[in-house]
Amino acid sequence: MTFFPTDRIDRNRRTTLAIGDHRPGSAPSVAGFSMVEILLVIALIGILASIFVINFDTLIRQNESDSLEQAFWTASSEARNLAMFERRVQDLRYDPESTAYLVGAGADVKRFAVDTSNWSDEVEPEVFFKQSLSDDSYRLIGGKLITLREVQLVRYFPDGTCMPFIMEIHVGDNLRSIEVDPWSGAELLASEDEK
Repeated sequence: MTFFPTDRIDRNRRTTLAIGDHRPGSAPSVAGFSMVEILLVIALIGILASIFVINFDTLIRQNESDSLEQAFWTASSEARNLAMFERRVQDLRYDPESTAYLVGAGADVKRFAVDTSNWSDEVEPEVFFKQSLSDDSYRLIGGKLITLREVQLVRYFPDGTCMPFIMEIHVGDNLRSIEVDPWSGAELLASEDEK
């Protein structure tokens, strides 16, 4: 004959009852989510969606400024090469009406169109060329020290150099500033002290 302690039987019965069986006369247990849990999940989904929308907008704006920059480097390289091979000064400017960079001297102008196929309709980019002023040409205007002046075009010379300039690309709230080395025609990177 096998002997079972009664307290163990009662404990097993209680475990079984808690899993799904219910005693006659007692209310069945209800499984589900509380209101707080549902609200937390909705809030989390909202936060993740807002982060996605913000990053997506930034990604679109970045693509637009990248296409402007890519067309600039192509036009800049061509202006430098033409200046060296034709042995005459070449001008580079941006034409906002045609969304293109124009390279050439006089009537002989080459056009480098910016790829706008992935741009949204409301985009109106602005491209500015700015030249550094010499130390004795600085101006104090409205309490601000002005060290740059805006120029319509930049020049590339027959010896392979160009005038020192900074190009600024404005697309919406994004600003990309590129300082060009006059000796190599490449982008100047910020030194550790300037970072």
